[in-house]
Amino acid sequence: MHPGLGQLASCIIGSNSTRFASRKFRYALRTALCTLGLALTLGACGEGDEAIKTQGTTALNDWFSAAATDNPPSCHAFGLVKFHDASCADMYEHAAQIEPGSRKITSSKLLQCYGQGRQRLCGEFVQIWLTARNTSGNTIQEGAVLKRDEGVFRLYWYRSDALFTTLVKRSEGDKDDERALKDKHAQLEAVYAEIVQRQPALYQFVMCTDASVSSSKLVGKPVNPKDISATDMASRAQQCPEIFCLALVGKRIAPLCN
Repeated sequence: MHPGLGQLASCIIGSNSTRFASRKFRYALRTALCTLGLALTLGACGEGDEAIKTQGTTALNDWFSAAATDNPPSCHAFGLVKFHDASCADMYEHAAQIEPGSRKITSSKLLQCYGQGRQRLCGEFVQIWLTARNTSGNTIQEGAVLKRDEGVFRLYWYRSDALFTTLVKRSEGDKDDERALKDKHAQLEAVYAEIVQRQPALYQFVMCTDASVSSSKLVGKPVNPKDISATDMASRAQQCPEIFCLALVGKRIAPLCN
């Protein structure tokens, strides 16, 4: 019999054998002490923090091992949704650049929640930081967060110095593309305003805000803004069963069938 259960049994027997004339205080005290003793006994069998962290570390090592193979590991779905700046492929490709034997854990701790704001999610997490060397011999810092669901740890988040650099460059590239698109749109708006002011009938033809220019979409040749006419554009629009719009290619206006 479990010692805790035996202790509970002795407590119950002891309380039953107590005569009803005994004070209620003695009965209440006995019951409280018995319950406390049982809780302490059973609590000794529960998982400790170190055991949970060891499980997380083992799962991370398995993920690292799989990252260097032709059968790359999967990642926690919620982690990809909450931290979508890096894909699972980004994570295991950068993890595979590390010399496996060089990894050393610098810290590990349990977390009840991870992330901030909309990225925040609560559950059972283990956060692990490591130092390592990449295949070029450079020192790299790695960080990983694993989430346990139904007793199984899965990689939730992984970053390294190299992955951070990749994400920053990608973000800067996206901003450059967005800035270039805004500049191009501003130029088109300026030209469009000028030709419509000169020929109000051109107002019936909208600007191409999202269309990409290609030869297959062109309706006739591009024209200089000073040479454009509403009659010519109306004739070209009849050749387009889809959306007819005006784009800007260099300094010329390109009629598109988008």
